[in-house]
Amino acid sequence: MALPLSYHWRHLLAHRTTTVLTVLVIAAVVGTQAWILGFSVAFNNSLAVASDERKIIVIRRGASAESSSALPVEEFNRLIQLPALAVDADTHEPLVSPELMVQIALPRRRDKGQTTGNVAVRGVTAAAFRVHDTVKLQGPLFSKGAQEVVVGVKAAEQFMGLQVGDVIRLGYGNNREYQVVGFFSARGGPLESEIWTYLPSLQSAHNRDTYSSAALRVRDDVDPHKVVEEIAGPAIGLTAQTERDYWQAQTSRIRAYRALVSVLVSVMAIAAAVAVANTMFTLVAGRTREIAMLRTIGFSGRQILTGFVLEAMMLTLAGGVVGCLACQVWLDFVGHAKDMYAATNFTTLAFDIRLTPEIMVCAISTVITLGVAGALVPAWRAARVEVVRALREA
Repeated sequence: MALPLSYHWRHLLAHRTTTVLTVLVIAAVVGTQAWILGFSVAFNNSLAVASDERKIIVIRRGASAESSSALPVEEFNRLIQLPALAVDADTHEPLVSPELMVQIALPRRRDKGQTTGNVAVRGVTAAAFRVHDTVKLQGPLFSKGAQEVVVGVKAAEQFMGLQVGDVIRLGYGNNREYQVVGFFSARGGPLESEIWTYLPSLQSAHNRDTYSSAALRVRDDVDPHKVVEEIAGPAIGLTAQTERDYWQAQTSRIRAYRALVSVLVSVMAIAAAVAVANTMFTLVAGRTREIAMLRTIGFSGRQILTGFVLEAMMLTLAGGVVGCLACQVWLDFVGHAKDMYAATNFTTLAFDIRLTPEIMVCAISTVITLGVAGALVPAWRAARVEVVRALREA
């Protein structure tokens, strides 16, 4: 016969201060881990969308990002001659999109405009919607004859002044007013953090006669890495990367941030295991006579060991539930939208952090495992208490 759960609850409640402090330590670990897992899932899902091996991003040689690139028209025209380009089934034109990127500082929603972030404004033509085939309009498209923009749904969630009817200022000296006329989605990818407008209009506003980049799509029967090498060769002389490689390079800083925080969470998890072990050692030390009495009335060492492990699981489960609830409350309070700067173009990428059941189960199960590991030594010590000696010393 195993020890009843009520027996263990009573003893945990009898040591309220130690129990509460241990639960709070565990809750801090689980809450932080759940946030990091939510961030990682959102980040990975975004990059998973931007991983089309058939799409190639081309910028000027020596540039590290679209925002620092200037691609003359004559160099862009060389790309159109590539035999590996895919062709649009309706227009029979090569799938190449000339694009211009500028940045605009906008106030963030999460702190009511106290801070700002750089949002990418991309000038495109109709070809962009065929090359970037994940982009889907939600409402009307900008007009070629008017100063209008469409906004990525993530950008609209994260920044103020990007709702339909709002006006943003572009151009040198912010002297051109562009009206928001609609939104677009990109399956949660990085493009959802941008604002799109008509390419010639953006060139005129910023007095540019060059492009920032070109996005092109290659045929299914062509090795994209061979095309990258051809573009980098002497005939064209530009820098090219597959979409996956390009965004991996742009998000290296975010991955480094995630790795650093993961290390800190690991240290906190070890601290939680130590806290559970310390609590269990305290409980064992104060219950030597009681454990001896349990052994005397017939409970085996294995049953007592199992009982103390169950107490550790109760502690960690309680801390895990509190931590997940605290994380959810925090996300609801500060907002689920989060943005971070890319490594080289200093443009924000927005993520929507959600605390899913899978994330909560993963965070709680991890800390329960650590808690049980930390409780094994004191539980084993309790199971090996010598009955006669313990009764005599008590």
